[in-house]
Amino acid sequence: MRGHGCASSERFTALITQLQLPELVKVEEISQTIDSETFTVQNCIKFSGPLATTSISTNAKFEIRSPKCVQIKFDEGVIETPQVTDSIVLPKMFELFGQNIDLSPLKGIFSSIENAAALVAKTISGQPPLKILIGTNNAESWLPTTYLDEELMISRGDGSNIIVLFKEGSTLVN
Repeated sequence: MRGHGCASSERFTALITQLQLPELVKVEEISQTIDSETFTVQNCIKFSGPLATTSISTNAKFEIRSPKCVQIKFDEGVIETPQVTDSIVLPKMFELFGQNIDLSPLKGIFSSIENAAALVAKTISGQPPLKILIGTNNAESWLPTTYLDEELMISRGDGSNIIVLFKEGSTLVN
């Protein structure tokens, strides 16, 4: 954003501490790309699981309303075509609803599932992503910036949630 320490296009990585997902699904990356020339923002979450990886993103336009506040209007959501993995890697155990489930007896079944997954991968790999247009006034948000420097942005969403973003390549993130 002009005047806010961002170049024309900056990529930030979010620090997320309370994203609740099943144990078999892992968040690989959460990022936000801000383009101050086109006044657009893309939020993206990349997931991986034992069978596939995919990402979900939202595309939005923003307007600077004050030196410390922007209004975001979401245009579309995008679900990328899942990329099926070559082999299934499952933990020996995982927890579901407070119960430990032992997966080791299922190892023999995995080879036939891998063959079926390879056929599915061939079928869906050429498909375009699923785009969902967001054409409602309810898809707007205000984002007041609490702190901003060359490496870090701290904002508060209109639901009072705190958003901490680190610029890609920041020395603040290990």
